[in-house]
Order: sequence, then structure tokens, then C-alpha cells
Amino acid sequence: MSFATMFGHTFVTKFCILLVYTYICNMTPNKMANITDFVPDDFYQRRVSHFASLEVRRDNIVMLGDSLINGCEWHELLQDARILNRGINSDTIEGVRQRMGNIVSGKPQKVFVMVGINDVSHHIEATEIACHIVALADEIHRQSPSTQVYIHSLLPFDASIHYSTLMGKEDDVIEINRLLQQASKGENYVFIDLYSHMTDLTGKILDSRYTNDGLHLNGNGYNLWAEVIEPYINTDKR
Repeated sequence: MSFATMFGHTFVTKFCILLVYTYICNMTPNKMANITDFVPDDFYQRRVSHFASLEVRRDNIVMLGDSLINGCEWHELLQDARILNRGINSDTIEGVRQRMGNIVSGKPQKVFVMVGINDVSHHIEATEIACHIVALADEIHRQSPSTQVYIHSLLPFDASIHYSTLMGKEDDVIEINRLLQQASKGENYVFIDLYSHMTDLTGKILDSRYTNDGLHLNGNGYNLWAEVIEPYINTDKR
């Protein structure tokens, strides 16, 4: 009998969140940031309004997340008409949480989540980000138990080009990915490692072959992403 089975499906998530809040209570006030501080911008509201008018069916595969999801024509790239793009530029974990009801109510077959890098840029602690992503996956599973949830690793980046708010955050992303992979062993999601496929020789920076701004992906980057997830798209849990 597994740890999660003995203590209930949400035990690991609750324990993880408890650890996070114990941790941040010991932080000094000027270092604290609230992951639930979310103010939707005009683009977010337009996209959410648009998504609300679109149906999600049981045979759909949903790509859910931030600009990294939004920037790709997934159904064309993966040649699969079941795939829906539910990405919004600049979205955060809390932004995804607030709008996911319209998605999970349709009980889609699979949901692939990519979110968290904007939370990193908002100076949220790595442990808190990881735990809220785990909680997001758990909530999707709770609302739609038949939906298989996949959580992508965060991607590497090159903050030297444009993104000063990410400067020095490379190790945070590595730690978030480590925690997400570790937690997946007792949780309701499959962890997909994209990070290791997209770093340069330093092992920490997004390879310039896959980006033109240090954060967002070009065609080569999305082609590589598609290669990594294609087995998960076309088969059951791997």
C-alpha cells in the first residue's frame, strides 16, 4: 500500500503546503511574497472570456499554462485535433487556479500544465512555488479524477538578454523541478522533464538554439518540446 493511499489522496499536498508555510513564517517581512497576489490584466480577461465560450470535451487534451503554452499551435504541431490551447501570457499559478474550473468541468482526457516561471520572476520562494503547483495538480485530480495530469518542469532561461527579474534565479528553477519530480512519486500527476533537454553546456541556461529572447521558445524549441511529450499524448500514463 502506497503512502498516498494510506493517508488519502490530498495528504502529500497538504503536508507539502504545511512545510512551505512553516518555512515562510521564519522569513523576514521584506523577503516575503504572496503567491496568491494576482491581478488579472486585460489580456488575461480577454482570454478567459474567450475560453468560457469554448467547450472542453472528455476526449480533449488540454495544454494549460502561461505564455510558453500560449505561444504554440499545439494541435498542428502534434497533428492531433483533440488538443486545446489554454495558455495565457504572463499567467501565474494563481491565475491558472482561478480559471481552471471551465476546463476541468469538461472532464478532459489529459491536462498538461506549464506554469511557474512568472511566479519565480515575482520573487516567490522556490519551495512555495513547487507546493502550489503540486496543489494545483491535486485540485485538478479532485475535480476530475478521470483526467490524467502532467506537470512539466520549468524551463531554463537566459536572464542576461531581457529578463532582469529572473537574474540569479537559475538555482530556484532547478530546486522547483527537483521538488516537483520528487513529489510526483506520491501524487496524482506525471512529471515531465523538459529542462534537461533545453539547457546549454552550462546545464543552467536555455540553449540559444531554442530561443530568441532568453525565455520564450522559437520553432526549434517547440519542436523539441513536442518530441518529448509525444509519447504522453499518444499513450496512457508513462
